[in-house]
Amino acid sequence: MALLHIPLNQVEERHILELISARAPETNVVEYKRETYGNALRDDLEFLADVSSLANTSGGDLIIGIAATQGIPDQPVPFVGDSDAEINRLESRARAGLQPRISFESKAVPVQGGHILILRVARSYNPPHRVVRENSNRFWSRSTAGKYEPNVDQLRELFTLAPRIEDRTREFRAIRLARLASADAPVTLMHKDILVLHIVPFSAFDRDAPLPIAKLEQDYTSFHPIGSRQSQALKINFDGLLTMSNGNRSANVERAYVQLFRGGIVEAVDGLCVRASGEPLISVVSVERSIVKDAMRFMQDLNAIGIEAPYAVLASLQTADRARFNYAQPNDGAWYDRMGSYTDRSQYAFNEVIFDSCPRDIQACAQRMRPLLNQLAQSGGMAESTSFQKDGSFVFGQ
Repeated sequence: MALLHIPLNQVEERHILELISARAPETNVVEYKRETYGNALRDDLEFLADVSSLANTSGGDLIIGIAATQGIPDQPVPFVGDSDAEINRLESRARAGLQPRISFESKAVPVQGGHILILRVARSYNPPHRVVRENSNRFWSRSTAGKYEPNVDQLRELFTLAPRIEDRTREFRAIRLARLASADAPVTLMHKDILVLHIVPFSAFDRDAPLPIAKLEQDYTSFHPIGSRQSQALKINFDGLLTMSNGNRSANVERAYVQLFRGGIVEAVDGLCVRASGEPLISVVSVERSIVKDAMRFMQDLNAIGIEAPYAVLASLQTADRARFNYAQPNDGAWYDRMGSYTDRSQYAFNEVIFDSCPRDIQACAQRMRPLLNQLAQSGGMAESTSFQKDGSFVFGQ
């Protein structure tokens, strides 16, 4: 038993008491502390070792204010000082004493007699994190027996985690694009020319928790296809959950779909080209807006079901016929005033963009994705994206 299945902002006194009554032991994802850390150097080093060991392994909760005997919780020993100030002190020490920085959240849970302090440390996908306080330069990992200093082989394994995730993400996209190019999609697509968005949580390749399929099946507001306000149809399939754009089920074709894989990867496909006088045109501005808006929406949908950042966002174009890039604003009749070059390949796989946290708004998302949008614009002969004003703000339109 642990608290990790409960969002931290929802943890209450009753959850703390349930931990104690159930005699939930310390594990590799839970550590109890009777009292908070002091101000001496050795206290700082112990604190930094505790939080970095969680980040370097599976993440978890550091719970301050519970007495434990041999890892078994006995009773609450609430913190009685200024809980907000203490949380701020610990957060500041974690930021200053670890390289690279770790991701965590914290809460002071009101209980009888004071507060229980919880630091929830996210599993890091950029390990290892080392303690740098007073040039300590030490690494820590964690097992069910507590924290320990990893040996050379274990450190090598930590150092290679991020490149392995990067390679597996790119390999996943390559496989999926190849299947789409051979018309092996989960639906029959209406258009041969498509935009493909992949949102890949770093946790996807080692995720144990199942997707909440039953809940998602009832929720038409999340993971709906690009260009649709809601899903017109849903289907549970071998890979996870499929949402579709066409309300006419007898038509047996789809303009767009979203495949949510069991591990949390999102694959969103949408028809790409518009046609003017019979010529296939790629509306670059519309594609840019779709990439930014829908990538942010899918990240928010993932976060809402407990699949947290980091996320890799990958955008690709596939064209079956020779098409032309166009830079006109949507609904602008002067199409031929903003023509770019023709496509010179059947597939454009743009560089991935990494989000360490879920973007807070469209502008933040667009700024992070600007290198990808520039690469899209350059594919059609434009030096950079035309969707940014001189002050750097993204022009999203309607």
